[in-house]
Amino acid sequence: MPNAGMGNIYPDGSTGNCSACHTRHRFSIVEARKPAACASCHLGPDHPNIEIFNNSKHGHIYNTEGDSWKWDAAPDAWEPGDYRGPTCTTCHMSGIGELMTTHNVTERLYWNLWAKDSQVRNSNNVMSPLLGNGPEGRKKMKLVCKSCHMELHTDNFFKQGDKAVRLYNEAYYKPAKAMLDELKSKDLLKDNPWIDEFQITFYYLWHHQGRRARQGAMMGAPDYAHWHGFFELQQDLYKLEEIYKKRIESGTIE
Repeated sequence: MPNAGMGNIYPDGSTGNCSACHTRHRFSIVEARKPAACASCHLGPDHPNIEIFNNSKHGHIYNTEGDSWKWDAAPDAWEPGDYRGPTCTTCHMSGIGELMTTHNVTERLYWNLWAKDSQVRNSNNVMSPLLGNGPEGRKKMKLVCKSCHMELHTDNFFKQGDKAVRLYNEAYYKPAKAMLDELKSKDLLKDNPWIDEFQITFYYLWHHQGRRARQGAMMGAPDYAHWHGFFELQQDLYKLEEIYKKRIESGTIE
């Protein structure tokens, strides 16, 4: 096959390619457990997950002392104590306490954080962006958190994160989409979106700044949630409002 991602669906019905995380010839569980395995894909301006991890306290702890942790425990036996802070695989894949290991990295997720607007996962269709059971996923993720944190701390973290996601949906994406739809209905958008300042800015609002704000908030990275996220979302929205106002008032594309 021409690609080798962990979420591929192949013609024979099989899913994923092991070498995305366990590189060839060694098939090392140690290698796959470290954040660098995920950073091969999850980095950069539109989904800076490795940068978000490094900005978080979990990343700080890992970068300070991770070399001394126990990385080679069996898949269902890697527990707090082997490490002092989680990596990507700890939260999304590892067997902790009563949780079973999983290679379905959406299994413990409540929201879809990469889409234009975030909705709760509610589909069993493998081709759906909402694949998964959000409420059940949240229960499982909280079990991960509670293996190290108190219940109050865990609940408050997710309340805070959920508010940030809803703020993005309601205060930024929703008004931006309404302006886009009205301009489209009045034929005030260029046919080529990549030479149209409104459509370019709308794209960056959800695909870059919006993702950083939501993912930063849900993964404990304050700089990505605020300065690389909501602050830049504010600038995008102001720019969209200015372009929208000019086009609606003039009836022309500048």
